[in-house]
Amino acid sequence: MKYAPLVLLLSGCVTVAGIATKQDVKLPLLLGATAGDFVVATAAASQIQEYSYLGSFATGLAITAVDVAIGCLLGSCSSVLNR
Repeated sequence: MKYAPLVLLLSGCVTVAGIATKQDVKLPLLLGATAGDFVVATAAASQIQEYSYLGSFATGLAITAVDVAIGCLLGSCSSVLNR
């Protein structure tokens, strides 16, 4: 896959948002980062020849869930949850 470095750079959107803004992530940024992460992960998974559309969607959802979980553990969700 020739776009692997780009996918790796863009696939950690929620985690990078938390690190870059020093855990002061507002809700619109968190939702945008989550959506961007899902789109990039799904597009990357669609490049695998044996995957169906549903397989690509499920893979994108799983990668996004892991990124959101790691991002929230690192503090990306703290400002949203502490309202």
